[in-house]
Amino acid sequence: MKSTPLYIISLIVLLMTSCKESSTSSFPYDIPEGQDPRNTTYYFLRHAEKDTSNPQEKDPHLTDEGIRRANYMATYFADKDFDLFYSTDYSRTIQTLIPIVHKFKGTIQSYEAQKDTLFTEAFWKETYGKNVLVVGHSNTNPKFVNEIISEEKYQDLDESNYDVFFKVEVKKDLSLKDSMITREVPEDFTYN
Repeated sequence: MKSTPLYIISLIVLLMTSCKESSTSSFPYDIPEGQDPRNTTYYFLRHAEKDTSNPQEKDPHLTDEGIRRANYMATYFADKDFDLFYSTDYSRTIQTLIPIVHKFKGTIQSYEAQKDTLFTEAFWKETYGKNVLVVGHSNTNPKFVNEIISEEKYQDLDESNYDVFFKVEVKKDLSLKDSMITREVPEDFTYN
């Protein structure tokens, strides 16, 4: 009789551990064929402040404050050793990414924000084992992250929020670590 509660507790602990481990298997893709296990890190940055003075403008440029933010983020990301850079084909996302890409002497690859699925198997294979920066929008970045983590965890960002970005780490064993990071531009920040 006394061993029954111990047995039940052991069974509960075993089930909880099994459920926790199964969450790592919810990653939608396997390690690409012919590749060794490697870490992959994604950063999802929303474009900086855009000019909203003309509501009819479909592709507004960054404001002066947006350009300042883009340059600040270039200093923030300077030590991240990025391998790949992605942006939607809008002026505001490309302008946000240019100061960062310049520091790395990289090139910008475009992705289509209107697709039903952003995190495709082709994207996974292309970015596997790399440090990747994706510049997108208040609605595409949370969607992208949610697709990677296979969970509806993040909602669209408020239109006035430019301080938040996301980081997703896919470990060698395909376990995931995601975070939402807030980074304000310091008032005294200047750039050349």
